Amino acid sequence: MKNVIIVILLVTTVVVGYIAAASRLRLSLEGIEGKTEKTSRGDLTLPINATGEILPARRVVIKSEASGEVLKIAKQPGDRVKDGDLLIKLQRDDEERNVNRARLDYEAAGALLEETRINLQQARTADLDTAKAAVQQIEAALKLSKLRAERAESFPNLYHDEEHLQRISTYESQLAQLASAKATLEKAKLAIPRAEQAVKQTEARHESTKNTLGDAQKRLSKTDIVSPLDGIVAQVRPQIGEVIQGGMTTITGGTELVVVLDMDKLIVRAEVDEADIGRVLAISPPWARPGHPASLRMPEDLGRAAEDMEHMPAITVESFRDEEFTGIIERIYPEPTRLSGVVTYLVDVVITSENRDRLLPGMRADVRFTSEHVEDVVLCPNEAIHEGPGGKLGVYIPKEGASPDERLTEFVPCKFGLDNGNYSEVREGLTEGTAVYIKLPAKRDRDRERKKRSG
Repeated sequence: MKNVIIVILLVTTVVVGYIAAASRLRLSLEGIEGKTEKTSRGDLTLPINATGEILPARRVVIKSEASGEVLKIAKQPGDRVKDGDLLIKLQRDDEERNVNRARLDYEAAGALLEETRINLQQARTADLDTAKAAVQQIEAALKLSKLRAERAESFPNLYHDEEHLQRISTYESQLAQLASAKATLEKAKLAIPRAEQAVKQTEARHESTKNTLGDAQKRLSKTDIVSPLDGIVAQVRPQIGEVIQGGMTTITGGTELVVVLDMDKLIVRAEVDEADIGRVLAISPPWARPGHPASLRMPEDLGRAAEDMEHMPAITVESFRDEEFTGIIERIYPEPTRLSGVVTYLVDVVITSENRDRLLPGMRADVRFTSEHVEDVVLCPNEAIHEGPGGKLGVYIPKEGASPDERLTEFVPCKFGLDNGNYSEVREGLTEGTAVYIKLPAKRDRDRERKKRSG
């Protein structure tokens, strides 16, 4: 057994040594003879790369408007729900008591309102009419007593002292009664606006208790907490038996119970560098550009929306590196974000590909926008492009008719177009299949160095 292990180690050493020697030889030969690559024909895309986070179209946090103990949790995280589906059921006892109290307050306020309206009607009619009649009655009696008092004053000899005094005192007494009756009339008139104000106050109180009753009835109905949209449950926070505080009793507006995500529409909120946002704006559909009319919206039909984009953004995520997703630019945010001196703009891309159901919110995504694109052109590796005689750009190719041992090269000036960082579009100078040096042979390197020193 020991001998077998030794043999295996020796064989392994020989193989590794051979591979290393072959690699060194190959590198040595490339350094001497140079290395070529043939131009090819294909498409070239000038991409704009950005990163972002996958988000649902809507993320709804459902809070409790009602108070009570959690009796039932009908859905769990990951469950799909429809609009109106039961999520959580609360005990109704507390809210039923609140409804009963609010109903009693409402009924009491209604009775008080009715009483103030009766008082107002009485002030406008019976009380006012009675006061007016009392004034009129005293005024009529006052005319006779005044006449009798004046006769007693004018003809004192006709009346004995007691009768004279009685006529004068009767007149003066009725004057006082008239003043009192007029004061009562004024009081009756002033009672009308006070009664009107009382009616307004009780009407407001009645309306307030009506609203309180409505709120209590609404909270009672909210003991069954349902989903407000079609989506997927992301979080369920309470436990069975936990006592929930409603929105009317807490500053925060109620306990957060469930988070539901609208997963039918997923977006990537990408961060585009300020140097690239101009090119993204140029390829964006009209509805995505800042300042578009409010009536202009991305079509609900994603297929129709895709027709307005020549090249749809390509999306990749770390979890599915072998898959590519596509999307449509929906919105470009006009306000930049700044972090550590780096300025970026947020761009929402709606994911439209059929495989989007594999994605989850929170995943980091790489987005590649196509700003320029050419098809069926000659492509040259950027490693082969050099500055030649006269400062012209071009490539070196093996000199025609020279033997391999001479390692002679020939410079071909070219015109280049789009450059994606690895390959450039060749507009003039080369044809498909031409061998170009991506690493010049040793002799050519020495000649270039010598020319630089002599120049």
